[in-house]
Amino acid sequence: MKILVTNHWLKKLGGSETFTYTLVAELKKRGYEIDVLTFQQGIVSERIRKDFGIKILSTAKSSYDLILANHNTCVKEACGNGPIIQTCHGTTPKLEQPSFFSDQYVAISEEVQSHIFKAIPNTCVTVIRNGIDCNRFTPKQKLSKKVKRVLSLAHDDNFNIELNYHFRKRGIELFYLNKYNNPIWNVESAINESDLVISLGRGAYEAMACGRPVLVMDKRPYQDALSDGLVNSLNIDELIKTNLSGRALRITNIELAIELALANYNQSLGDWCRSYALDNLNIQIQLEKYFDLCKNRLM
Repeated sequence: MKILVTNHWLKKLGGSETFTYTLVAELKKRGYEIDVLTFQQGIVSERIRKDFGIKILSTAKSSYDLILANHNTCVKEACGNGPIIQTCHGTTPKLEQPSFFSDQYVAISEEVQSHIFKAIPNTCVTVIRNGIDCNRFTPKQKLSKKVKRVLSLAHDDNFNIELNYHFRKRGIELFYLNKYNNPIWNVESAINESDLVISLGRGAYEAMACGRPVLVMDKRPYQDALSDGLVNSLNIDELIKTNLSGRALRITNIELAIELALANYNQSLGDWCRSYALDNLNIQIQLEKYFDLCKNRLM
């Protein structure tokens, strides 16, 4: 089976870029013939080339049995070269809007699913959560009984300064990795060195796979500082509908969200996070869902 995986850019670390790498890694492990298409090469495309010896393309010239596409620009480029499943990772960015050239749509959350329904009525949209490599993102260290060290993956430097103030005055060490300023490839090492991770979306999922409790919180260019609080078994079904984005509960009192997270933190929560990731976010399981779409609706 010959498969094309696409992403508009693979020049830097990010959610869809890391998803692309994870998808390619699992497909390669299963022995499929893989090409990767991107318009902007960089850190991630070089990693794919180095780790898997896969050809990186800027145009689609071959025929494929299946095209797993991120971004509508790639869908347009690959149209006519095989059946296309487009994965939409958000509602706001232009690149994430569903393309009429796609044969099938995957939404990473119910929020995105509803957005696609509005954009293209009477279409079929399947929710498949972001897949995580649970062999790479795995617990390596035990959690402390009380939070001693926090990792923030927030994208806003001023917001990280605010977080630092709140945690330092409680005697808790905060360190942060802003993918725009100090990105690292082996982020799982930093995650495993923490007792609590602050993130949205894919970063939160990777932390859960590492058995780390997650405080959903960030400030982004498209939204003010929002929090969904500490993820647990009682709220996960609701929070995940908006991709652990802060838009489910929309808590704006950041200090209160921190206080509640620290009060409800416990070591057993890490075990639950790992178990949830294995059952619901594991790339091995998520990829099978893509293949089911291919068999049932495209072939």
